[in-house]
Amino acid sequence: MIDILIVDDHIAVLEGTKNLFHDLDDFAVNTSSDIYAIHQMLNENKAKYDAYLVDINMPEQNGIVLCSKIRSKQPSAKVILYTGDNIEDYYSLVLDQMVDGLISKTATKDQVIHTIRETIKDNLVLPANFIDYVKEYYRGDEMEESLKLNDREQQILNLVAMGYSNSTIAEELQLSQRTIERNLSQIFDLLNVTKRSEAVMVAKQRSLI
Repeated sequence: MIDILIVDDHIAVLEGTKNLFHDLDDFAVNTSSDIYAIHQMLNENKAKYDAYLVDINMPEQNGIVLCSKIRSKQPSAKVILYTGDNIEDYYSLVLDQMVDGLISKTATKDQVIHTIRETIKDNLVLPANFIDYVKEYYRGDEMEESLKLNDREQQILNLVAMGYSNSTIAEELQLSQRTIERNLSQIFDLLNVTKRSEAVMVAKQRSLI
């Protein structure tokens, strides 16, 4: 039996995702929208789940923080990020071993079930372009190292690397979301990239963050 906890702040999403497993006898699925109750459960070592399916953009707390807590309190559990964003933006979290897998909220039932089953077996299930990301990630020795980021740009990119959305970054740094977007645009121009995931990858390659 595979015990799963699905974490999301939207009740409809929780119910819809749970229904994907209703005809599967080898899954036991629970749901929660209460981040702090999960933290308490982890602190009291009462968490016994095999896998956690965690939404990233939640108002009370970014899902990456919860993923990190699960990692520290229950290292044997599998942590899978469940997001409505482009999962390519979070490839760095897999390489940094902050999560064990990524699932898009637009994925089919078969894709969701397959990914969880394989993740439980320590297999990684990601699109083929993940290989291209890895190749670029490890080409750091071929990159120019003359670029410098200021303190704010480094802060923003570090938060992007942790999976924070623009609105969450703005709240964290006590800036407007428009300011964050403008800074990200400048970072993209500086690094000659067009996406958040590329910016994080290039910055890490050049030891900028």
